[in-house]
Amino acid sequence: MGSAADRLAALIARCEGNLGEVAKARTSGDKLAIEVEGELALRWRLAVLRSALDAPPDGDAVRELYGELVDRYRDDPKSLAIVKPLGDEIRRRELAGTLPSTMVVRSNRRRSPTR
Repeated sequence: MGSAADRLAALIARCEGNLGEVAKARTSGDKLAIEVEGELALRWRLAVLRSALDAPPDGDAVRELYGELVDRYRDDPKSLAIVKPLGDEIRRRELAGTLPSTMVVRSNRRRSPTR
């Protein structure tokens, strides 16, 4: 059956090639991502966001997923640099009218030490 990292890597490979598979694998993928963390978990979470971008389940889902990623990787500049371009894509789609424009308010945001 392989390690959790092996199972997550196989799941990511399947889903990155076909984002429609993400919804079917979401529960197990999310559990594995929590168990494994690191680069594989980031790749899984990015696949989830890209899947939502391709087929938004509702008007808030994409922004919520993106906000969760930014919060999760806030203290990890390398990962955040990978996440941020998806925010640009979200904004482009909102401006083009192909994605609903929403504002998601998140509570208990940590203040950056530079503020």
